[in-house]
Amino acid sequence: MIPQTHARAGAFLAAKLRDVDAELAPTIPRVLASADDEAIHDMRVAIRRMRTVLKIARPLFTRFHSDVVRAGFTVVHRATGALRDEEVLEETLAAVDVADAAFFEWRQRRRARERALRRAVLVRLRSGELDRARELLGALVVLPVKPSREKDLAKYARRCVEDARRDVERLRDVPPTDVIGLHALRIAYKHLRYTAEVLGEALPIDLAAMAKPAAQLQKRLGDVHDVDVAIVSLGRARGLRPVVRGRVLAALGHVRTKKVTKYVDEMRGAPAPPKEPDAPEAPPSKERATPPAARRSGKSPRS
Repeated sequence: MIPQTHARAGAFLAAKLRDVDAELAPTIPRVLASADDEAIHDMRVAIRRMRTVLKIARPLFTRFHSDVVRAGFTVVHRATGALRDEEVLEETLAAVDVADAAFFEWRQRRRARERALRRAVLVRLRSGELDRARELLGALVVLPVKPSREKDLAKYARRCVEDARRDVERLRDVPPTDVIGLHALRIAYKHLRYTAEVLGEALPIDLAAMAKPAAQLQKRLGDVHDVDVAIVSLGRARGLRPVVRGRVLAALGHVRTKKVTKYVDEMRGAPAPPKEPDAPEAPPSKERATPPAARRSGKSPRS
């Protein structure tokens, strides 16, 4: 446990960056060897945590240096993201109950794209892109934080989580029909989750506890997002007769409605976030009304 009195944020975050790098390193040979189906997922989780810590550390290590290191990891993260999107698309479409030869053949053709994306990820890793990002990280954490930029850890951790919580609150009322809005809310929950997890040792219990519900709601929104991406992909599909496309889209719409309902139910039951210090006492408010789930197709970039 990190002592709360006089602990400094710079040393804490440098140690966190080293810890995440130690988690990331073993995933590289696993991906290169195609050793298991979870290798890409584990690499992406480690890189996502790394990018979160680097974002949190900007005011201490300077925005320029933090973003230079972050950009090195982002290149690989985007490449693995395109591959993961394709894997999730196939999983989503495989669960759709539409028995049609043309639909099956279209999915088979999509697998060629997945293989190409996997080769591209391997090329990036073999060229040393991720190794260079890790070298930049090593240079960043070995240098001390400038004293004028240093922060008290406990205060800084609370401020970071409260900022992330406010980002979620600004988006929580987005209607389920708003595909882009739900995607933005998912990203906000993701940032809140990782911020609370990374800084958990330095946070009071009520703020550290926000990581669990944020993770759950992020997952529910991710399930909806996966269906939205599939709807967009089917809308652009060539080689599918309109009648087949219509049947698949109808089935996806049904799946989306069920996943949105599950998200709305859990969102309503999620505990209210703690009030910020010095906030005036507010009277109890009525439960937020949430519009009913509805089908919607639209473009929503996955990240």
